[in-house]
Amino acid sequence: MLFNEATGRPVVATDEARTVGSVSDLLVDPHTHRVVALRLRHKVHGADTLLWQDLTAFGADAVTVASAAKIVPAPAELERLAGAPGKLLHKRLLTTDGHSLGTVDNVNFDNATGELTSLIVGNTTVDGGRLRGCGTYAVVVAA
Repeated sequence: MLFNEATGRPVVATDEARTVGSVSDLLVDPHTHRVVALRLRHKVHGADTLLWQDLTAFGADAVTVASAAKIVPAPAELERLAGAPGKLLHKRLLTTDGHSLGTVDNVNFDNATGELTSLIVGNTTVDGGRLRGCGTYAVVVAA
């Protein structure tokens, strides 16, 4: 699934069969090459973070979660990803040997596991396992 397809997808709490928000962003841990949390557009009881392990499913039409209680404030360990380090889209893509590959247009991920499968730069795809880091300036992948 592509990041741009996931953004805007409704989040439904299955215990009440109601929409509790929509996906505004996906937070990525560049060291594990995985989506670790979703940020939601609308806060639920002041919280806007849904941890990947708390998802029931990331389906074609909606993200499901057992209960709205699973939506929490971002844990301290994820706060560093809530800014630039956890966001890959529209950043410069550099290799570890300093070559620019362009700008990250999209990211493909496995909607069952959250694993990044590829970064998309124009008509080129780069294996998600090559991701080494992400900062305010660029995303870095192994050469």
